[in-house]
Amino acid sequence: METSQKPKFGRRSGSGTLIRKVEQDHRCLMGLQRNLKSYACEPRTPALFEKREELSRALESMKQNNARLLADLRDQNPNDMSPEERCRIHHRMYQDLENKVVAYMGEARQFC
Repeated sequence: METSQKPKFGRRSGSGTLIRKVEQDHRCLMGLQRNLKSYACEPRTPALFEKREELSRALESMKQNNARLLADLRDQNPNDMSPEERCRIHHRMYQDLENKVVAYMGEARQFC
């Protein structure tokens, strides 16, 4: 008799699920970019201006990486890492960037 393992809670396999997660991160990236460009986050000091520019470049880079990852997932291109691991790393990078943008927004609002 052959037994099969049940998927662990919270872990669904399949490229469709991974694609949806990456697409959700992309929508969130677009929202972060809109917030960063809003007047509420207008830099008032040179240091804040430089930080906003750095965050804008990082967001743009993340969007490009996101597009590549989506294309690879859709085309099922082989890679050194599993698709799940690539998505996990990508999501951690997104969370890091999101935290930096939120911290910047708090700093920028202090000077209003």
